[in-house]
Amino acid sequence: MLKKNFLKIEILGAGPAGLGAGYYAKKKGLPLSIFELSNEVGGNSRTITKGEFRYDTGAHRLHNKHHNITQMVKNLLGDDLKKIYAPSKIYHKGSMVDFPLNLINLLQCLKTSELLQIVKENLYNRILLNKKVNSFRDLAYQSYGKTLSELFLVNYTEKLWGRPSEMLDPNISGARLKNLDLLSIIKSLFFGKLGASHLDGSFLYPKYGFGTIFEELANCIGNENIFLNTKIKKIIHDGKKINQIICDGGKSVNPGAVINTLPLNVLMNIFDPSPPKEIIKCIEGIQFRDVRLCIIYLNKTKFSNNASIYFPESTLPYNRIYEPKNRSLYMAPKDKTCIVLECALTKKLNETLESEEAFFEKIRNSLIKENFIKKEDIIDYDVGYIPNAYPIIDLNVQNKIRPALNYFNSFKNHVLHGRNAEFKYVHTHDLLKKSEIIIEDLKNNQAPIIS
Repeated sequence: MLKKNFLKIEILGAGPAGLGAGYYAKKKGLPLSIFELSNEVGGNSRTITKGEFRYDTGAHRLHNKHHNITQMVKNLLGDDLKKIYAPSKIYHKGSMVDFPLNLINLLQCLKTSELLQIVKENLYNRILLNKKVNSFRDLAYQSYGKTLSELFLVNYTEKLWGRPSEMLDPNISGARLKNLDLLSIIKSLFFGKLGASHLDGSFLYPKYGFGTIFEELANCIGNENIFLNTKIKKIIHDGKKINQIICDGGKSVNPGAVINTLPLNVLMNIFDPSPPKEIIKCIEGIQFRDVRLCIIYLNKTKFSNNASIYFPESTLPYNRIYEPKNRSLYMAPKDKTCIVLECALTKKLNETLESEEAFFEKIRNSLIKENFIKKEDIIDYDVGYIPNAYPIIDLNVQNKIRPALNYFNSFKNHVLHGRNAEFKYVHTHDLLKKSEIIIEDLKNNQAPIIS
């Protein structure tokens, strides 16, 4: 935990959390250095350019949850930050269902017996409003009832995270199910967005891709303060303070404050001396979900009208499809488009992934079988891989790793920050807000809020 003012700041990692901290440090006039393993900034929030096409390494969107954060991004991007309306869908047995769920869709897609059961379960839920929620399955059942949850939510969640839903923490929903229930669906039918504002599919998105937010943050920080292609080999401490950071190539840094966004399981291996055995044991059980991407370039004006399409059925080899052009028309030529398919997996030690060609063929054949595209529509494809895309938030995992979080935050010049360092499922707006808080507290000689 940072306990005093420091003459400079070292930030480990140039993803959204690290760049956010760097931006606010620069704004406050604090000298800083950012060390990044890869050859570019943005982490898992980059925008890739291929010819006339652009796509993000994730279906990212900015929501106006913190006014000052939204204003900061608007100041960075100006007129290039647009409000977009593109709703999402769930693909269910050949039909598209609105998400969040929509009553008219449900009436069209479901059997009368299913609808009656759904009403019965939700009436029962209204009686038991205070029922304790222990897992994601509990949350889904309490929000929508068992039948509706099993049709659309539980199966998708288990496919995405690779875990039974009763083993997953409710927080993996990322607050998406907050205040959602059958009553809110009915309200949306009669009162529209005024009756259920969460059903508004609007969000903020940059003209040239989500990654431009972080490119602009990096520009504000200054290239001279960002060291790419730099691997952290060791973090040397005396039990109370971080005294030295050793990078590959032998470069050594005597740090001021250290804001660390590295994954916990990486951090424990580079701490010197090593953390106590009980701390290592806390971390050894955690897992991340990786994502393999298939980007398909199409000789079509449009693939769909949706921001994202979710695929709960286990027979389909992808979790989600997003179409960059539905976020901004500048992401593809007028007469063409591309789609990005996400396939989540937990890569086992020494496991060999199928070849890129075999992976693409599997995806392509499925899309053709489901009548989404024709073979002749395809111009080209690419395959990408995102390690540590999602921390797997099992039940009570935060309690299990709390000793480790407390240990790493106990050093007077060291604080954990970000999704992988804190092992939390958090959104961009929250990461940037936490960055602001950490730097403000540093500047004001306070201990930052550790959640």
